[in-house]
Formats: sequence, structure tokens, C-alpha cells
Amino acid sequence: MNRYTRRWSLLAAAIGALVLAGCSSNKGQSEGPAASPEAAPQAAAPGPAAEHAESEAVTPAGTVAEIWTQIADEQAKLSTAIQNGQLKDVHHLAFGIRDLVVALADKANATSPAGAPRLNKIVDQVKASAVQLDTLGDAGNLSGTQTEFAKLNAILEAVKSAAGEK
Repeated sequence: MNRYTRRWSLLAAAIGALVLAGCSSNKGQSEGPAASPEAAPQAAAPGPAAEHAESEAVTPAGTVAEIWTQIADEQAKLSTAIQNGQLKDVHHLAFGIRDLVVALADKANATSPAGAPRLNKIVDQVKASAVQLDTLGDAGNLSGTQTEFAKLNAILEAVKSAAGEK
């Protein structure tokens, strides 16, 4: 199993554990009778853990150049969401960028193993920035989200440099 697949497996396991923990903590909070079948659609509405699970929807393209195009598209969407104050969308977009950068690094490391250690350190910064954007967006902190987005953009420029992209 390659490193990328292992990461997804670990991420899926962590999300599953969070979803189960969230579900079990809500059992004792019900004060009324058991939910009727009509209430089931409301119970199935996505909560925060489910929203985060949906952020895995970005599928990387085939080449490094195509992945950069995808990253630029996600950056533009993230910029628009922040400008419009749509902070609930920040985590989807930030994690999409993170996933694309990880895929890009895997491809770049395969073609140029000598630069892998430097690139991997920068990828770790992208991951940390995505988590920070998620946290700030979920908290409704617009100014913090704007500041972190500027940091992410700078980190992505470092990724371009390390991956040999102009």
C-alpha cells in the first residue's frame, strides 16, 4: 500500500471515530420519546464531522501541471468564499487544496527524489495551514481566516519552487 493510500486510510479511520464519538455523545441528550420515522431525515442531516468527511471529494488530475491548475481553481474558490464571508465553505476548499498538494508532491517526489525532503516539509506546512483555516472558518473568524489564507498562498509559492514549477 503506498503512502498516499495509507494516509487516506488513517484519515478515514479518524473521521469514522469522530463520527461514532459524536453520535454516542448525543444519545443521552434526548429528552422526548424516541424519534418517529418522519424525524429520520432530519437526523440524517450532515453535522460538522460529516461535512469534514465530504471534503475528500477533490480527485487529483494526472500530471503535475494539471494538478497545479486544480490547485489554482481551488485557491480562487477559497478566496471568493473568504471575500464573501462564506466561512462554512472554507474547510472543504482548504482540505481540497491540501489533498491536491499531497498528490502533487507524490508525483514530484517520484520524478525528482533529491528534492523530496524539502518538498515534504513544505507539504507539512500546507497541511497545518489547512487545519488552521478549518479551525478559523468554523469559529467564524474572518480576519484570522484572511490572514491564514495569505500564509497558505505564500506556502503554495514555496511548493511551486520546491516542485520545480515556474
